[in-house]
Amino acid sequence: MKNLILCKILFIFILFINFKVSAKDFIIKGNKFTDEDILISIIGEIPDTDEKSKSNYILKELNNSGLFQTVEISYDDNNYYINVIEFPTINKFVFNENQRIKDEEIDNIINELDIFTLSEKNINYLIDELTQIYQSFGYNNIEIEYRIEKFDNNSADVYLIFDEGKITKIKKINIIGNTKFDTNIILSKIKSKTKKITNIFANNNFKLFQVNNDTIRIKDFYKSQGYKDVNVDFNIEYFSNNKVEINFVIDEGKKYFFSSLKIQNNLSSNNEVNEKLKLFIDDNFSFNTEAYNTERLDQIEIKISKILENSGIQYFSIKTYEKISEFKANILFEISPTKPIYVNQINLTGNTRTYDYVIRRELEISEGDPINETKIKQINRKLNQLPFFGSVDVETDELNEVLKDININVEETQTGSFNVGLSIGTLDGASFVTGLKERNINGTGRSLEFLINTSEDNRKFTLSTTEKFVLNNQVNHKYSTFYKENDFSKSKSYKLNTFSLDTSFKYLFSDNVYHTIGLGYSLKDYIITDSNTVSSNILEASGESISFNISNEITRNTLNSFIRPTNGNYISFVNYLETPSSSANGFIKNIITGKKYYNLNNNILSVQARAGNIYSLNNNEILSDDKFSLGGRWLRGFDNFGAGPRNSRSTYVGGNNLLVAKFDYSKPITLNDQNPFYFNIFNDYGMIWGNKNEVTSSDQDLRASYGFGFNYYSPIGPIGFTWGFPLADKDYDVKRMFLFSVGNLN
Repeated sequence: MKNLILCKILFIFILFINFKVSAKDFIIKGNKFTDEDILISIIGEIPDTDEKSKSNYILKELNNSGLFQTVEISYDDNNYYINVIEFPTINKFVFNENQRIKDEEIDNIINELDIFTLSEKNINYLIDELTQIYQSFGYNNIEIEYRIEKFDNNSADVYLIFDEGKITKIKKINIIGNTKFDTNIILSKIKSKTKKITNIFANNNFKLFQVNNDTIRIKDFYKSQGYKDVNVDFNIEYFSNNKVEINFVIDEGKKYFFSSLKIQNNLSSNNEVNEKLKLFIDDNFSFNTEAYNTERLDQIEIKISKILENSGIQYFSIKTYEKISEFKANILFEISPTKPIYVNQINLTGNTRTYDYVIRRELEISEGDPINETKIKQINRKLNQLPFFGSVDVETDELNEVLKDININVEETQTGSFNVGLSIGTLDGASFVTGLKERNINGTGRSLEFLINTSEDNRKFTLSTTEKFVLNNQVNHKYSTFYKENDFSKSKSYKLNTFSLDTSFKYLFSDNVYHTIGLGYSLKDYIITDSNTVSSNILEASGESISFNISNEITRNTLNSFIRPTNGNYISFVNYLETPSSSANGFIKNIITGKKYYNLNNNILSVQARAGNIYSLNNNEILSDDKFSLGGRWLRGFDNFGAGPRNSRSTYVGGNNLLVAKFDYSKPITLNDQNPFYFNIFNDYGMIWGNKNEVTSSDQDLRASYGFGFNYYSPIGPIGFTWGFPLADKDYDVKRMFLFSVGNLN
């Protein structure tokens, strides 16, 4: 028994000796201001390797801490000997000559970078960070020097001296190598801007990071149009007046097209699902005439996912394969089964202003729902389309075989804007437009817009707000109120003041198709300026009247530009119902508008048409301000309210029915320039008819005109000069041969 006890004591003693040998002590010298416990905590857990590797590990960890100027390590069987010389600690930073970034902002940056010891590495790191921030504001000539004042207690004050210089401005942006797309279309895709009279509030500060991002934006645009191999580069030309000229150089490459679309379903056989997938392919038969772009593939993948989910299938993956041959892409979507994976938690970061629910309502999933890669793509796509985020990153974190976290990081962007515009023309005179717009009120995702539009004969004040996602996640709800003053004294012998309250619901019906339904209340005040010439029904309606209305609109728009379209289609149907009131009898009004643009080797052919009808609910005469008019931009060569039924030159009546079409052919005089110049020829046709009461001068004959003009997209906005000549007209029509317009050419 004694032998057994002695053996145990001997065994424990041997273990103790071995432990002391293996667990060496630290003998630390030179640490005047750094506590030994802090120093040992920096070293952390030493890896179980040979003694030399352990020593090197300790040396590396202490050097990386940024606390010490020098570190020396030695060891023997019992101890690690550590000799350090500490960096001075920084008492304070003092900033001189900094104007753009305030002292407290720089202090916050220093705290975020965790700089508290005086090392050349730390100071240079801080200067690099501050330099990048200054450059992001356009201060590309920023220079920052530093001076150090040391004290006996191994501390120091650091003085940063700023020479901010002036903001570098963009003088001109050149697009080189583009033969397939007009320069202005490409310029509309980038964020770098030049300042013009039409956008005097544009930020034309030169920011190198933004130019780099602009090359990506141009590439993405070309790829969306089928130019899969496009390459974009840039060079900067610097001028002595602190301005730069940016040259974007584009190698467009060849255009690719889709060739075929196939779906391989590896899930358990389900005839109903297979039939739906087959119908989906048949519906996309025109796919083989489309230009290649990855966005279209993502759309198809999401639609396939919807078909599967609506059929009760939740656990699947969709992989896309493409085979390229002679600039044609054969596409195969392979559907395969996967193990069940669910959302554990959705984490949101970066939204310091926007409420969480604004982001969450965009998501079609929540905690506990099944998740797959297609849904992640859809989340990323939807969030990146929101106007109040500059960028969105969506990642997943796999917790185990069945659970994943979704991590969404957003970068918020400026959402408020102030706009000023001017439109001048021979038809409407000078119109001044100004307004404020906020797209994310108090982080709620609501938008607010206040707009003032004034001209010699018309004034309009509008206040509107839009709430996204009402009833379901596809409906936008808009409230608006406006007050409008129209002076028709010269053409109709009366003035009209209108106050209106409206609410509407708008949603995406299908690809590029929107449906809007609205309800409104209007208070109208008719003021007669000449009782001898005004129409009888307006004279009877003199004074105030109240009406309620319902509007219904369906619009499909694929035009490539609003200001200067060169390709695409636009069609809309508007149905308007006004209820009977004390001074009006109610009516239903229908308008169909269509536009088609063709790009024929940079020559633009356009066809535009409009048809309209209005009829009384009580078979009474319609007020002339609700009827259709003919002339002006829709029938060039004639004045506004120039063609059609009238009682006198100052009493235009209009008609209950309208049919008009215009044909334009534009040939560029200058091409691929920021300010292109077009020669335009046109031919317009129109007719207006239908009145319950007899009109002094009225017929149902066709009016027609032809002419030519010049359209110049100048630095101050689009300018149009048009000469129109009637081909078919009446003596009582009011003609206008010359039209001049700034700001509105369509």
